[in-house]
Amino acid sequence: MTPRSLGDSHNFGRRVSLRGDRIVKPRPVLWEWLLLDGESPLRHALAAAAASDALGRDAFEFLPSLAFTRKGARAGGGVERIALEPLGRLSGTERAELARVTGRALALFSWLGVADLHWENLVLGREPRSREPRGRIVFAPLDIEMLLDDFSSPAETKLIPDADPEYAAMNRHAAGLRRVLPYLGKPLAGQLLVTLAGAYRRTLALLEKHAAEIATVFDDLPHFRDTPIRVCLRGTDEYVRALSVPPWPPLLDAEATQLARGDIPYFFRLYGERGIHYYENRALTRLGTLPARGDVPKLRPLLSVASRLRSPTRARLREEGLFALVGAFDHPSLAGRYVDAELELTFTLRRIRGKLPGNEELVARRDLGAFVGSVYSPCRCGEVRSVFVPAVTRCRGGL
Repeated sequence: MTPRSLGDSHNFGRRVSLRGDRIVKPRPVLWEWLLLDGESPLRHALAAAAASDALGRDAFEFLPSLAFTRKGARAGGGVERIALEPLGRLSGTERAELARVTGRALALFSWLGVADLHWENLVLGREPRSREPRGRIVFAPLDIEMLLDDFSSPAETKLIPDADPEYAAMNRHAAGLRRVLPYLGKPLAGQLLVTLAGAYRRTLALLEKHAAEIATVFDDLPHFRDTPIRVCLRGTDEYVRALSVPPWPPLLDAEATQLARGDIPYFFRLYGERGIHYYENRALTRLGTLPARGDVPKLRPLLSVASRLRSPTRARLREEGLFALVGAFDHPSLAGRYVDAELELTFTLRRIRGKLPGNEELVARRDLGAFVGSVYSPCRCGEVRSVFVPAVTRCRGGL
């Protein structure tokens, strides 16, 4: 069978390709294997952590279980093509379950520092091989190239919109959690929102409790420190426009060289090392490094495995992150008190109050637009009921 190319060209013309029922990727698949193979050491650690908690062993089974090949190879590996069925019409109980899955997914990816989770990078459907009558819900990324970022807000995953004024419209348009809106509603009902937010908060608490065991998975992982973690200097759309309109800030030499040969520029970092790297030869054996000084991006430290994945920003992820999540789904129709086993939310004209188990209270202003954007984009791109998001060439909403 002739391979079919998918996606953009990187690193001297390399592209992802479809070969029968297998996706072949010309880059490492180690990070995807960790999260998307049900038999990986990380998935075993997550299942064991959940089994010791009231969440139950299946708490992270919204992730698929896919077979991988050559998972430790820098030159690339393969993964079986995911096969899901559309969710179909959901009952009230199933909508609540999807809200819990959404909250758990947002917590897991935020805590692990997984980025670039825009709506085109997510699948949503049912596992057809499940023993359950209608199949378990699966909500997961197709590509995982960036992780272990030290996030202080769930918006940094791109699942909910970052409020950055320069990119606010684009971030709102691309937000990954727009995938669930056709099933949960637009706007989200208050009871579903408190269920989603409660699952986010409870999952973060579980991950913090078992941080040492999860850190050990990374520490013991072969190829952990020599597997590239991608660094995106600009969005793909910016590079495409750069072919006709000079961007600002100007292209770096390493960006211009890659664009000139027909590639979308690709940069990466290595865990425990400084510098932003790129490949200088077709065999991918010689690395170039961006200058450390001048007008070049500065990298933030990654989460420390030696510190057992603990960080001062974790408190912000729990508290400010909770309100960022609620703010992303806030709507004038929300008023009054909504209660879930893990959280109580009260909406007044100017305030949002969160009451946690143990009677701890958190309070924020109702207007959270300075911290997070709304998932309720005027357009419906990405808000589809298909497992995969169809290719979109032009947004009808004008974004």
